[in-house]
Amino acid sequence: MGHHHHKPNKAVEGDPDNGHGRGMPRRPDGREAQRRTEEDRREAGLPDGAGKDDATRYAEERAEVEREADSGTMPRSVAPRKQRNPYPPSDYEE
Repeated sequence: MGHHHHKPNKAVEGDPDNGHGRGMPRRPDGREAQRRTEEDRREAGLPDGAGKDDATRYAEERAEVEREADSGTMPRSVAPRKQRNPYPPSDYEE
């Protein structure tokens, strides 16, 4: 019979925070997720978001929404959110 060497659980199951032990990791690997996102964006023909901070990306998206609203492709809200009814209109009588 051969010599049996028992590996510690961490070596077998991986890092419990980021590894691929039993089921999903508690915290996904952020760098790997970013790499896959960039790869997916390239494959889909979308512009690369690398090198831009959140504020820049937000400003660009906001400008695009404004362009679409100005051209009539996207409806523009008539009142600020706080002043709107939180529920959609209903056909029920009150």
